[in-house]
Amino acid sequence: MTPTIAYDRTVSNFIDQLSATGHVTHRAYRKTSVTLHHNAARLSHQGVLNVWRTRPASAHFDVDAAGAVAQYVKVNEYAWAVGNTAGNQSTISIEMANATLAPGWTVTDATWKSAARLAGWHFAKVIGERPSRSNLFYHHHWSSTSCAGPYMDQIYGKVLAAAQEAYDRFKGAPPVPSADTEPFPGASFFHAGQKSPIIAAMHRRLVAEGCNRYQSNADADIWGPGDVQSYAAWQQKLGFEGDDANGIPGQSSWDKLQVPNV
Repeated sequence: MTPTIAYDRTVSNFIDQLSATGHVTHRAYRKTSVTLHHNAARLSHQGVLNVWRTRPASAHFDVDAAGAVAQYVKVNEYAWAVGNTAGNQSTISIEMANATLAPGWTVTDATWKSAARLAGWHFAKVIGERPSRSNLFYHHHWSSTSCAGPYMDQIYGKVLAAAQEAYDRFKGAPPVPSADTEPFPGASFFHAGQKSPIIAAMHRRLVAEGCNRYQSNADADIWGPGDVQSYAAWQQKLGFEGDDANGIPGQSSWDKLQVPNV
């Protein structure tokens, strides 16, 4: 059986089953972008395969309504996905299941966030560039179609930010604050190997409160990849949840640090 990518989450394997349809071009190309699509239906992984068994189409991956991932085409191969020869050669295509049908074509948070994370992995492990507006596309970038749908158009900024965060984590680098993140006082210290009184204060608070997820030396005041996890753990102790506990020292985190006995 042809193996799937070495992802850190389960990837269901439909590569050989789709290859048997003949709707794959087994020729390798250098990939330089990722393109997101929608199913135009609420399809399971098996449902996607069933459609492609009779319809001459394919894509590298599909993400279902729960965020689970399946692979159909080897990453470096040509998928019949974007209606454009150059695009099919250069892009990695990821399909997404819809939550609702026309006219909104909405996609669940679980689905698009999983797709963005998968895109970030490919940018880190295959493409070698950070996601940006010049390399993370929707299907309509390549051909005349509304895919990935009006809902996905509305949230492109969130999708890009999630892909960038995933890329940073897979590369082992501290996350880069987005443009709308208000920098914390002393942000000029936000570099590995430079001392930061903000991070030192965070360390002292973590030790004082016995944070059991604290993973760095209690006396350290160096910003490094390990401290991203420490800062995220500290944010969780202050009540931040989900994406807000991202390990990025923002203004709201700094404000809470100033409040005694938080």
